[in-house]
Amino acid sequence: MMTTAGPTDETDECELDTVAWEFLCSPYTGRIYWDWSLERRLDAYLHHEDRADILKSGAVYATLLDRVMANLGRARRDGIIAPPHV
Repeated sequence: MMTTAGPTDETDECELDTVAWEFLCSPYTGRIYWDWSLERRLDAYLHHEDRADILKSGAVYATLLDRVMANLGRARRDGIIAPPHV
């Protein structure tokens, strides 16, 4: 189960957790996009997935972004996101 960030109803919470995790597992968190801001990468992912519903709703987008940020550490610990090479 993902770490939650912000209150939502049960249906929205489950869907946003799924979208956040799918984003974290996507190529948009890979090295090729590291020079893009997190918001730009999330926007590109949502456009690619035809999720205009999320892009057009500021509150839903903000909650999704919070979910993504709240789980970056877990994704790195689980090996989903590779640590940067210095």
